[in-house]
Amino acid sequence: MADLASSKLFHAITEKERERILNCSKSREKRYSSGAYIFEQGGVPSRLFLLLEGQVQICKDFTSGKRDVLYLVEAGNVFGEIFLFGDKKHYWYDAVAVTDVRVLEMPWDFFYHFCSNACDHHKQLTQNMLEIMSENNFRITRKLHIVSTSSLRERLAIWLIDAMDESCMVELHMNREQLADFLGVARPSLSRELMRMQKDGLIEVSRRNIKICDKDAVEMLYGA
Repeated sequence: MADLASSKLFHAITEKERERILNCSKSREKRYSSGAYIFEQGGVPSRLFLLLEGQVQICKDFTSGKRDVLYLVEAGNVFGEIFLFGDKKHYWYDAVAVTDVRVLEMPWDFFYHFCSNACDHHKQLTQNMLEIMSENNFRITRKLHIVSTSSLRERLAIWLIDAMDESCMVELHMNREQLADFLGVARPSLSRELMRMQKDGLIEVSRRNIKICDKDAVEMLYGA
C-alpha cells in the first residue's frame, strides 16, 4: 500500500497542497476487483491513474489468445500516462487488476490548464509527471531490448542482470505465467530454460527469488 505523500507524482508537494490538487482536479478514488479491467484497448483515454494499493498488469491481448505483458505496476506508481500529452485517441493496451486494487483517477484537463494564480504546486505536479513519463519510457525501451534478442536464454540474461540487486538476487514480483508473457514465450519453455540455467550453474531458482550464481557468465550471454 502507498500513500500520496510517498508517490513520485506528489513529490515536493505538501499535504495541504495535495488536498487542493485533488479538489481542484476533481480526482476520485476507485476500487477494482482482481481480474477487472481498469481500461481496455479501444477505450477513450481521459484520466491518469495512480495505483494506491495492489498490483496492475499493463498488457496487450491478441485475437489468438496470446497476451503480451508490457510491465507490472506496483503501488505508488502511475499508469496510462503515455496518452497524456500525445494525440492517441484510443488505448492500444489493457490495464488489468492482478489483485484487488485501489486507484486514484485524475482527469487530464487538470494537467493542461493552469488557473490564473499559476500555483507552484500545480507546476510541481506537472514537472513530476514529465519525470515519471521519462522513466517509464526508459522502462519500455528496456523491454524492447529484451524481446528483440534471438534466444530465450539471452532474454532471461538481460532481464536478470537488469533486475538484480547488489547481492545478485532477483526478487520475483511476477509469477511464472506473467514472466513468460513479459518475455514473449510460452510458460513451459520458460520453466525448462530456467531449469537448464540452474543445471548449468548460472542461477538458483526459488519460489520468490532467483539468485545469480555466476554473474560474469550471465552477462556474457548478452551477445551469445
